[in-house]
Amino acid sequence: MTDLSIIIVCYKGWKRLNKCLDALDSFSGKNFKAEVIVVDNNSGEETIYKTEDRFPKFRFIYNEANGGFANGCNLGAQFAEGDFLLFLNPDTIAVESAIEKLLNTAQQNPWFGIVSCRQVNDMGKESTAYGQFPSVLNLTGFQRALFGQSKREEGSRMPDISFPDWVSGSVLLIRHEIFKRLGGFDEDFWMYFEDVDLCRRVRNIDSEIAFCRNITIEHNHGGSSRINLKTTTLTKTEVLISRHVYISKHKTGLEKLLIQIFLVFNNLISGGIMALIGLLFFFIPKVFSRTLIYYRLIGYYTGSIFRFSWISPRSVNFHKT
Repeated sequence: MTDLSIIIVCYKGWKRLNKCLDALDSFSGKNFKAEVIVVDNNSGEETIYKTEDRFPKFRFIYNEANGGFANGCNLGAQFAEGDFLLFLNPDTIAVESAIEKLLNTAQQNPWFGIVSCRQVNDMGKESTAYGQFPSVLNLTGFQRALFGQSKREEGSRMPDISFPDWVSGSVLLIRHEIFKRLGGFDEDFWMYFEDVDLCRRVRNIDSEIAFCRNITIEHNHGGSSRINLKTTTLTKTEVLISRHVYISKHKTGLEKLLIQIFLVFNNLISGGIMALIGLLFFFIPKVFSRTLIYYRLIGYYTGSIFRFSWISPRSVNFHKT
């Protein structure tokens, strides 16, 4: 019997992926039985085969296309045999004791549908790996700074665990049965907000989202999403697109309409300013990326008008609409 299936979706970023797999390969397996499944999202490079040769104990699956994070995770989950699924980013480094604590927390608290933990980079800086569901009060960075982010506390009974609305998909442990019942990640999302959406649906079936403050996993962001200017532009555009997809699914009526209108105008105005600055400083790739993001966003909004849909054009479900 397999206790845990660790699923890693990768797209290039080989150096960080190998470090991630090195850490998992060192597990003793004394206290829990785990399998590791690596899904290559059509990287198109032979390096992945060398990585497969280095880790014969792990299962490698090759996606026919880069269908995005949700699609890659769902593909990996189809082959999983564990009672629990742990989705890990390829730029994480996890020690066995941390994974064991995550698993034990989930096993000992059957009302926890999803469990995650603190994430810090190799310099010890913690990233925000949780948050509140999008609402009219937290759509922009200014609003989040003004109103802050809260976590629902369980009280003294669980001093090391808090209960945010959502946790990051970079380290996300979920009961396999719940994942199957919900149909996995929603593949309308190509990248970003699929974790927020999954947490929303887990909460809708009265299961809890638990964040363990006493467990830490190393996470060095950007391994696959910041490879080059093209990839950076693509992924940062998807952040904006996926927010629209989420709102279209989980808001209704006037609130849904107002949020979508606000996001469009906010993105067009603030994004337009940054796009102009990008044109002026085109010789600085990081700044010029703002211009390219704006160009992609205009194309998305134009297409959405004609399609009457907010779905991401890169989603595997796009051509089904």
